[in-house]
Amino acid sequence: MERRTFLSSLGLGLGAVALPTVPAAAAPAREGATAAAVAGAQWPGHRPGRIYLGMSCPGSISTAEAKTGRVGLNRTFSRWGNASGETNVIRTDHVAGRLPWISFKPPGHTSGIWSAIASGRYDGDVRERARRFAGYSAPVVVTFNHEPQTDASIGSPAQFAAAWTRIYDVWDDETAMENTAFAPIIGEWVFNPVNRGDEPEPYLPEAVLRRMAFLGIDLYQNPSGDGYSERLGRIVDWLDDKGHGDKAVGVGETGCTNAYAGEAADWWKKSWSWAASHADRVCAISYFNSGRNSRSGVNWELTESTDKLNAYRASLSSSVACRLT
Repeated sequence: MERRTFLSSLGLGLGAVALPTVPAAAAPAREGATAAAVAGAQWPGHRPGRIYLGMSCPGSISTAEAKTGRVGLNRTFSRWGNASGETNVIRTDHVAGRLPWISFKPPGHTSGIWSAIASGRYDGDVRERARRFAGYSAPVVVTFNHEPQTDASIGSPAQFAAAWTRIYDVWDDETAMENTAFAPIIGEWVFNPVNRGDEPEPYLPEAVLRRMAFLGIDLYQNPSGDGYSERLGRIVDWLDDKGHGDKAVGVGETGCTNAYAGEAADWWKKSWSWAASHADRVCAISYFNSGRNSRSGVNWELTESTDKLNAYRASLSSSVACRLT
């Protein structure tokens, strides 16, 4: 499956710091103080029955909003030690009323890095990050190593799950996940029955499922024409079958294009309509409003057509779409 990611901010790693570790079987999520602000919220910033609709984009999101209107979420991509870059983005988003969704990668892209994280070698870095996030004025959604199925060269699915769980447990031990919703992101292709080579369970064992704030999914229009109804629907059913019907899904990357059969605007309208009618199980959607890392002839940008841009703008105006403020 084509990888569609980019780094909007870069930084130097903090390096390994050996501090006391916590047991791998630490208790699952404890809600931070921010979560209590909304009745029924399951994680800091959660708006039950509403959807944070936003985007990722190159350059300034304020420039992009001049065409789309104000969005409710800003998804950005970072590196392990980019503290100042992340802080600048998060504070700017909070002032603008957007929920930040930060994805960060491991401190290196080498074989064994997930195992090193799982062993506790980088606990000090995690604790520093936890304290920093607890100090922000509003919630942040955080993802470690989105789409791990594309990073087979650095470890196995079980090693990813162990690293993800270790980060969660150390973070939870340090600040009780204050201001933080920790969510994995897996490509929808892993759940697709057409895919005979992958299964979601190795990446999402029970240890991850019970800790995660929600399940992040990357899902783009493809030649099948299937939208959220079919593709997110089967993932919601999968969560139910695993005994986690209380967990929602959040779409970390999504996009539509006129390169495939049918109009992109129609695909988006149908997909948004399904999400809006299932807002008890869909909590966030980030549109990939960028031309980076895309195949020739495939245009995900909202400005590909007036119809697509207007369809997205209409979704932002929906009573289901929400913002932090």
